[in-house]
Amino acid sequence: MSRYHLSEGIVIRRKQLPNGDVIATLFGDSGKWTAVARKGRLVGGNPGKLSLFHDVSVQYYRKKDEDLAVITQVQLNGALPRLSDPDVYPYAHVLAELIDQLSVDVHVGEQSYAYLASGLRGLNQAADPEAVAIVYAWKLLQQAGLAPRVTRCVICNQATISHRFDVAAGGFSCANCATGMPVTESTLSDLVTIMTGTVRQALACELIEREQHWLILMRYCAFHVADLRSLASLRRASITRPEAPSV
Repeated sequence: MSRYHLSEGIVIRRKQLPNGDVIATLFGDSGKWTAVARKGRLVGGNPGKLSLFHDVSVQYYRKKDEDLAVITQVQLNGALPRLSDPDVYPYAHVLAELIDQLSVDVHVGEQSYAYLASGLRGLNQAADPEAVAIVYAWKLLQQAGLAPRVTRCVICNQATISHRFDVAAGGFSCANCATGMPVTESTLSDLVTIMTGTVRQALACELIEREQHWLILMRYCAFHVADLRSLASLRRASITRPEAPSV
């Protein structure tokens, strides 16, 4: 049996070693895997093509199943240049780190890869990349089976929810149970649409309370997935972001 294999995926994590080699983690429809690309004689070469968020096809080999795969060829299927923009990169980092954490112990499947690819393309094209990041972060959680409960009380199962989101319990509570952090009417409506509607419907939400959305997402991920450094950094930046001057 040939030791050489072909695979496709999106680069969600990379580390450049002192000798010029690059260790890259890719996420594709067959799951997540890590490989090393050796520094070659050509400037850039395979390591240069393995930039974050690149969609690539790779040929690799490994002598034993437990060995780290060695990438021998890389073909760039698609680059999304706007993702390197300082105003867009943090949102792409959130999606990449989230899928990285979601796929630590469980194969989250082909649908999650499709959502990640779609989300990154959306960030590259959208006039409002922040909204795209919020919507696709929740959709990735949903695909991983970690969606919050937004149509019934997460405590007593009553078919009426209130303006309180219980992070630990995993969703909205009713007026009688009243557990969790208070949220605004617009945030409640946004989350219900995001979790019950299509991506197109979710992206039509105004997402007025952006800071509250990031706070809920950060706390939810910290409790049910892991502490995401990208989310913490993004929220700190949103808090310290200067207000737009009045016209």
